[in-house]
Amino acid sequence: MSVYRTHLDEYSKKYANFFSFRREDGILEVKIHSDGGPLRWNLEIHSALVPALRDINDDPDNEVLIFTGTGDAFLGAFDGPSWARHGFNGPFSDKQAYDIMYRNQTREPFALLDLQIPVIAAVNGPVIVHAELALLNDIVLASDNAYFYDGHFDSMGIVPGDGVQTVYRELLGHNRGRYFVYMGEKIYAAEAKQLGLVSEVLPLDKLLDRAWEIARTKFLPKNRVQRRLARSLLIQPWRELFTKEVNFGMAHEALGCYSHWPMSQQEYDPSSMAREATTAETDTLQSI
Repeated sequence: MSVYRTHLDEYSKKYANFFSFRREDGILEVKIHSDGGPLRWNLEIHSALVPALRDINDDPDNEVLIFTGTGDAFLGAFDGPSWARHGFNGPFSDKQAYDIMYRNQTREPFALLDLQIPVIAAVNGPVIVHAELALLNDIVLASDNAYFYDGHFDSMGIVPGDGVQTVYRELLGHNRGRYFVYMGEKIYAAEAKQLGLVSEVLPLDKLLDRAWEIARTKFLPKNRVQRRLARSLLIQPWRELFTKEVNFGMAHEALGCYSHWPMSQQEYDPSSMAREATTAETDTLQSI
């Protein structure tokens, strides 16, 4: 059967503006990028993720996926002009609430979770948005310059309902998870390992080598069917949680944005989501 058959030489060109692809021995490395450099999160890549991951899934020559960023950031900046192009700097409307936010984000986590091959996340720097792309994977590695932050409530003042409420609650616990999203906490790589968000912390220049080593030595030697079914079994709890919670969360987030949408205010700068922690914040984090 070839109904769903895809080919790397075709989809690598289709999504070249958002992802760079490299494959050896069935291991597919995918780097997200903006203009060949670190990703600036925009609505175009948000929409491209769903079909791109589906095309990866439908290519039987892919056996393990390494998902990473470019340069020294995984998801560390916002592309303000992209949001403006799609009308997010004006009055919040059904187009923004439903046709873009709701329809995209109720599909994107499942495009990742529905992958039938193991996924190694190589988190090569800060994650300030859509942490599910880093943390909903079989193996999560981080570089020593990485940190995790969510700016929904802290920076934008909106409901954190796009899935981060589920991710951080499950990984940090109920009380710590709520504190994290309310308070604008930043969790740096070493603490992220202690808390169980990531499994290994490495120097940035060693990160991808380690991801490839795990792919070659821990996944590829296993039977193909066993490897894929192990992935299916171990990722299933996340699929169940997102099935139950992401639509509900996105409905709350979108509804709340009719009352307050910060990008419609001229003084709001989307780049504030990527602000560095102050010394006081860092001291507070270390004392908790």
